[in-house]
Amino acid sequence: MKKLLVALAVLAVAAAAPAHAADDARVSAGYSFLQYLEEDENGNAPLGAYLSFWSSGGTGVELDLGYHRDTAEGVTLNTFTATAGPRFTVSSDGRVYLHVLGGLRHDRVEGFSNTAWGGLGGLGIDVPAGSIALRLSADFEIFFDEGANAKALRLGVGITF
Repeated sequence: MKKLLVALAVLAVAAAAPAHAADDARVSAGYSFLQYLEEDENGNAPLGAYLSFWSSGGTGVELDLGYHRDTAEGVTLNTFTATAGPRFTVSSDGRVYLHVLGGLRHDRVEGFSNTAWGGLGGLGIDVPAGSIALRLSADFEIFFDEGANAKALRLGVGITF
C-alpha cells in the first residue's frame, strides 16, 4: 500500500513539473494556526509558521514547510511538517491556487519523537499589495501513524514575495 501511495505521489509531482523555466520562483511565509480535528487530540496549536516555495507559473511543484507548537498542562508538543506536490492555479490572474501535497510530520514532546506520513490539501488566495501580496490560506491535513490518523485544519496568513 505504501509503495502505491509513493508511486501516485511521484506521478502527481511529475504531472505538475512542466513549470516553465522562465517563471520566477516565489516564496510565501507567515503565521499559521492548527486546529486538531480528532476527538482524542481536541485542541489547537496557536503558535505556528509556514514557509512555501513554488514556481510562479500556472501549474508547478510546491514545497511547504510548517512548524507548530502547543503547550498544554506543562507539556510542549513541537510539530514539523515537510510536504511537496502539485500546485494548480485556479484563477486566470494566478491569485487563487489549489494544492495537494504529500510528505512527513515529525512530532517531538519531552524526549519522545515520532514521524508519520500523510499530506495536506487546500486552497488560498494572494491579494496584491504592491510588489508583494497578502496570502490567506486553508488546508486540511491528515497524517497516518501505525493505524492512527492525525487530522487537522491549518489556517494561514502571510506575505508572498
